[in-house]
Amino acid sequence: MGMIASIPGQTVGVGVYTDFLIQNSHLTRMQISMAYMTGTILSSLLLPLAGRYYDLVGARIMIVFAGIGMGISLLLFAELLTIIQLVHSLLPNISILTSELLVITVVFLLLRQFGQGIMAMVSRNTLAKWFERRRGMVSGISGIFVAFSFSGAPLFMNIIIEDYGYSGSMILMAIIFGFGMAFIGWLFFRDKPEDCGLLMDGDKITSLDTTNLFSEPEITLKVALRTYNFWIFCLGLCSAALIVTGFTFHISSIGALAGLSRMEAYGLFLPMSVISVISHFIAGWASDRMPLKYLLMILLAGLAVGSLGILNLESFWFRLMLIIGFGVQGGIWGCLTIIAWPRFYGRKHLGAISGAFMGAQVFASAIGPPVFGLSESLNGDYSSAAWISVTLNLLLLLGTVRAVSYYRPLP
Repeated sequence: MGMIASIPGQTVGVGVYTDFLIQNSHLTRMQISMAYMTGTILSSLLLPLAGRYYDLVGARIMIVFAGIGMGISLLLFAELLTIIQLVHSLLPNISILTSELLVITVVFLLLRQFGQGIMAMVSRNTLAKWFERRRGMVSGISGIFVAFSFSGAPLFMNIIIEDYGYSGSMILMAIIFGFGMAFIGWLFFRDKPEDCGLLMDGDKITSLDTTNLFSEPEITLKVALRTYNFWIFCLGLCSAALIVTGFTFHISSIGALAGLSRMEAYGLFLPMSVISVISHFIAGWASDRMPLKYLLMILLAGLAVGSLGILNLESFWFRLMLIIGFGVQGGIWGCLTIIAWPRFYGRKHLGAISGAFMGAQVFASAIGPPVFGLSESLNGDYSSAAWISVTLNLLLLLGTVRAVSYYRPLP
């Protein structure tokens, strides 16, 4: 539920409002992409600190903080035009264009920080802290709901925009996904099973030898940053964030160039969701039984295939490549972001380690929209961005061969 509630702060949520911003401001698609990038980069710089606070205060307080922050951010987004006029009246010496850029950048910063950043990080880490032997299977079960929700979100949000308008839809999401999730988190989130007299996987402390309590690794962030696994998994998962963010942010434009209507373009996410659900469940089951680097290899191959699909979206076969490639990687990505860090480094410093990864991932997602937007500005299409994506993932695929199945420091 926490992951689903983060959708309005994810690119699949923010990207739906791109056309609204273009129509109601003096900004071009490229300028909005740059504002999105700036706000997201600023958010990425704060996430490592949020990860450290997660280790200090726990999941319950952090999910409430994230939910309230998300709700306020969406309410500000709903009143964006009013705030722009207010800023321009308070600062009459700056142009209306500058006022729009300033306000939109700050709103993007808040949405990304509380949605894609803190809420998503806390939800993934809490799930990881409660399971060990069944961590992969539990990730797969949650992925059934999360993958479908993420892939179907653009179409769903487009529907509520048509029913309630842009501002009305944001207010509705603020109530449900922001303040509603804060309330649910306060009721049900607990940081770790030991707080409830349990061990991971639901075992009771009294039923096990207490020596098992200290069997997991306790690797610090400083040590984790010196391992090859951290960087190859981080770069691979960040590559997915960059490409999928860029594609999703410009989906209506990409679809229009291929002769697809807005609804047809957003309709591509529905079959993706089905494939993501299946791949997440299979990846969760497989992750308990095989080295994680093989899942990362499949993810990178899926990204390359999906990126090739962007080149000729007019063709049914290329659309199929995009749907399958991005669908497969989406499910595996959701699985690895939950499983990889506690598998390699343990739970004690999970907040700091995942916070560093989330900062890098959010930074990568910030680059995606400008890269795709620049491709369209220079060439009139998105082929350059697609080829860059294909090349990047093939190089990372080669680098994955060196990954190991357990903790090992760099020489």
